[in-house]
Amino acid sequence: MTNADPGVIPVVLSGRALLSLRESGHNFPSAVGEVIDNSLESAANNIEILTETELQNRKKVLRRIVFVDDGSGMDDDTLQHYLQLGFSSRYMSDKTIGKFGVGAKLAGLSVGTRIDAWSRVAGSDTIRHVSFDLDEALQAEKNGGIAGIAPPDDEPLPIDLKPYFPAGSGTVVMWSKIDRVTDSDGRSTSDHVIVELKKELARIFRSFLSGGIRISVDGMPLKPHDPTFRQKGTWAEQVLTEHLKASGKKAGDLRGQVFHDKMVKVEGTTHKVRVVITLAPPEVVRVKGAGGDNLAIKLRIPENEGAISFMRLDREINYNLVAKLFPKGVSTKDRYIGFEVHFTPELDRMMGVRNVKRGAVPSDGLRRTLKTIADNVIPGIRDEIDRIWGQADRDAAENSGEHNSLAHAIKDADRTMPKARAKPNLTKAQVTKEYDNLAKDAGRDKNEEEKAAYVEQIKDLPFVIETVDVPGDDLFQLTHLEGQTFIRLNERHAFYQELYEPLKRLSKEQDSNSQASATAHRAMQAITLLLVAYAKAESMHETPVDQYKELRKWWGTFTDQYLTKIDNVL
Repeated sequence: MTNADPGVIPVVLSGRALLSLRESGHNFPSAVGEVIDNSLESAANNIEILTETELQNRKKVLRRIVFVDDGSGMDDDTLQHYLQLGFSSRYMSDKTIGKFGVGAKLAGLSVGTRIDAWSRVAGSDTIRHVSFDLDEALQAEKNGGIAGIAPPDDEPLPIDLKPYFPAGSGTVVMWSKIDRVTDSDGRSTSDHVIVELKKELARIFRSFLSGGIRISVDGMPLKPHDPTFRQKGTWAEQVLTEHLKASGKKAGDLRGQVFHDKMVKVEGTTHKVRVVITLAPPEVVRVKGAGGDNLAIKLRIPENEGAISFMRLDREINYNLVAKLFPKGVSTKDRYIGFEVHFTPELDRMMGVRNVKRGAVPSDGLRRTLKTIADNVIPGIRDEIDRIWGQADRDAAENSGEHNSLAHAIKDADRTMPKARAKPNLTKAQVTKEYDNLAKDAGRDKNEEEKAAYVEQIKDLPFVIETVDVPGDDLFQLTHLEGQTFIRLNERHAFYQELYEPLKRLSKEQDSNSQASATAHRAMQAITLLLVAYAKAESMHETPVDQYKELRKWWGTFTDQYLTKIDNVL
């Protein structure tokens, strides 16, 4: 058959195909990102995004989205082809952000049904215009015509956009007839999607923002959001500086600690990728249980839990979990870990990159490579988080203070109760050593003065209770002196981590229901009192260690096992 053969039909019904392609997998931030990509490729230094809303059925919705850049602009031929699906001056290039020639077109049509573009090249006095309206294209196709793009014309910019056009070369793109705008969670409220847009763009284009490219939304310049905390001038740095200042503290170097930053060979290939794994600074890690408070939410810490950022030519294309990558699964500690994989467009197929530059599905070889690195690096980072939390506890003397009021109340009550009969027969030096050991476990031995003050504070208490880090599965340990017992509550034990510590956190939450906080505090004190009562019972025997050591050991072991086996009902 020839082209003139009446039996020949178009391989694609353009209008209907475009209607179907609106379901291209874009959400609002990823769609906007495609236009920013074009601006960056055109050497723009300043990119402005303007949103306009209107009321429809008493609901505020987006009416149009406008993009302005001061890039090199487009001549007539390029401008007409700008809206042509499949056209790209960088088609299938392995050196540029864009390469498929579909991103910006599908992006615009995934949000609305009309795209207008105005552009001026350097040395020209004329701003040229081109447009595509999907509704008009569908009607033309229905009438037997072509769903096409007319040559550029001189249609002027809307009067309200004229002040935004750059003095020299540049481009304005406008999406209108908006009918589908959602964020990554499917929410469509205009105020919400604009807030989410700013957050997502700040992370996706963080390298460009950090490098000096200006991207703003409705007049607000974006600050880079860097989950690895390596860059300066970031959103997190601003939030932390303000927080520390309000707390009367001075902000130091707020960058994260780098645990891995190397080019690595992908298993089974000759390709290499750069893998960066970091830990947020101590000012972010802070104390155990703070990873979901107001400051953490402002810093966007919870959404980072287990997420891996795939960076293609310094532009993020995916930020999500990769199944079974983190050793022993993802834990709440992992929200403080930054994990980046950098690659170039040559590896697009291996990375599972789609033509909309949203999402990445690493190959089996890359997955195994990343898994090996994660297994080697992440346990050490988790240990460092534990160290930071422990240091914070010691610096604040949190553990030695949390039982203080109860210990003194017990001292008053103990005056009229039977006295201990334990006879450990320790020498003076051995007693001194026991005090030294407790001071060390409680983090009160930074210097001799602090240790002496601590010993002075506890020497007259019949029971001294400390939360400490004890290896093994003991729920608690007891040290009986003559007339005094040290109780070490083991923070490693499942009982402490799964029951006691959540109560402690709830008791301190200022924003929670006051009754819930009070009840949690009372429950925590009651548990501690049970331990003191048991220690008191032990102390009534002359040789409690010989008599009860095995009992205590089995108690801790069985408690741990029961918690593991019946955690579904606790």
